[in-house]
Amino acid sequence: MATVTIGGLPVYQACVTDEDTGMFRISLVDDPAVQSFFQAFDAQHRMRMYAVSDEERRLVLGVVMRADFPIYRRDDQAGEYYVIYKPEEIRKMAEKYLLEGRQNDVNLMHREGTDTDGVQMVQYFIKGKGINPDGFDEISDGSLFAEFHIVNDDVWAAVKDGTYKGFSLEGVFDMVPETDKARVEEIVDDLDGKFSSNHQSQHIMSKLQKIRAGLTRLLAQFGNVTTDRGILAWDGDDDLKAGDRVYIEDQDGNRTDPEDGDYRTEDGKTIVVENNQVAEIRDPEAEVAPEVEDEGREDVNARRASHFARLRQIFEESYEDKIRKIWDAIAARYRDGYVVETADDYAVAEIWDEDYNHRYIRFAITWDQDGDVTLGEEQEVKQIFVPLDFVSPFETGAAGTESEELRRENVDLRAQLAELKARPAAKPAHVEVKGAADIRKTGVKGLDRIAAMMQK
Repeated sequence: MATVTIGGLPVYQACVTDEDTGMFRISLVDDPAVQSFFQAFDAQHRMRMYAVSDEERRLVLGVVMRADFPIYRRDDQAGEYYVIYKPEEIRKMAEKYLLEGRQNDVNLMHREGTDTDGVQMVQYFIKGKGINPDGFDEISDGSLFAEFHIVNDDVWAAVKDGTYKGFSLEGVFDMVPETDKARVEEIVDDLDGKFSSNHQSQHIMSKLQKIRAGLTRLLAQFGNVTTDRGILAWDGDDDLKAGDRVYIEDQDGNRTDPEDGDYRTEDGKTIVVENNQVAEIRDPEAEVAPEVEDEGREDVNARRASHFARLRQIFEESYEDKIRKIWDAIAARYRDGYVVETADDYAVAEIWDEDYNHRYIRFAITWDQDGDVTLGEEQEVKQIFVPLDFVSPFETGAAGTESEELRRENVDLRAQLAELKARPAAKPAHVEVKGAADIRKTGVKGLDRIAAMMQK
């Protein structure tokens, strides 16, 4: 049977099939793929099912894997697709996870080397059969939940300030094509579009917001320097100097006031900060390196090159948003398909009907001032595939022998034409007469004598 699709993208089931497959780790993330954020509970914000002591309990509860929920994925091998975790597979991986003693295996943002101590599982359950946690009514039965007690101060601070918003699992699963079309249609209808298609839009909007924020920062200022206490940033692209206002800047460009004290840079300088301003910059190499000014210019150039590289990356990321807008416009007309080729003024998409027959359609495209796309005229086109060993009749080589012969004949004809052009249009008169006299004898003595004279 054919693989079921959602919006033209194939759907797979994630399955636990052997000892090498299953869930290996839980990660604290800022954008959970299951589109469900965890709830943080302390002495003031608690669930009724827990007894709460006087001191802060530092508990977080959230969805580890959501049952019957299409999750959008894209990778270099499989391209774009959806994956669904069924309740029976979630139970398998949950049991295997505990059997292997992995309940406290936690890292941050799926980054390698961030395995974290001080995050301890205290509760682990599957929703359903009377178990229905408050605040998660939209989550289907069969979904896996976990609650952790966070004693790690840094992690708890990041949870409270919203850096980490939910759980995300790490694991290896066999991807089995989904063939139950009726079941997938029921899942999509029940979610009423509130699944990964919406997640893509949120993800794109989040990226656009970051792009705008990044562009604003880059256009407004270019000054920052990495220190042993974080990144110090300042307004303007001039070199940092005493009296400048400085900030601590995180990886998302958010700024906070710096603490007073010494900030040591990677090149050995010490920046003394007092009351959010630079009080002094100490350079241990200044006494032996009078060319500080030139080095400063090199630092500025290097810093600008780094920032412009970031700017280029931001614009390249916006290309993905542009493709998504084109497909969203096409998807409004045709349910199943994908974009094959795009340009500023046209796009070609492969479209399927309900019987999985496909055709290629070329759409005219226009963009308005807000960056929104409008589809124009449609034209059905054909896709042509050319063998790798195909050689054009205008090319040379083994496959172009006939063409090469014609080319050589053309060269010969050009040479003959040049030779003819170099010749006189007619022979000189005395040569013509001379030739004629050799052939004709009139028998008239006077004329024959004239002919003989011209031959000399």
